[in-house]
Amino acid sequence: MSTRAFPLTLRVTVSGATPDEIREKAVARAHSFFGPGAELDVTSAEAEPDAEAEGRYRATVLFRKVG
Repeated sequence: MSTRAFPLTLRVTVSGATPDEIREKAVARAHSFFGPGAELDVTSAEAEPDAEAEGRYRATVLFRKVG
């Protein structure tokens, strides 16, 4: 394996009121890193209540680029 090309994962943490809002924000962050046309795979995702904002949730999502 070349040190110039190795697989990267990206961990993003976002906040939102609904699962759809969280998904949209997380994917937008991943596309800003990997590129707008990148095909992404989610390797893990966890959400929990946001202690700083009532009715909102904080999620950490781990992405990797497919291919």
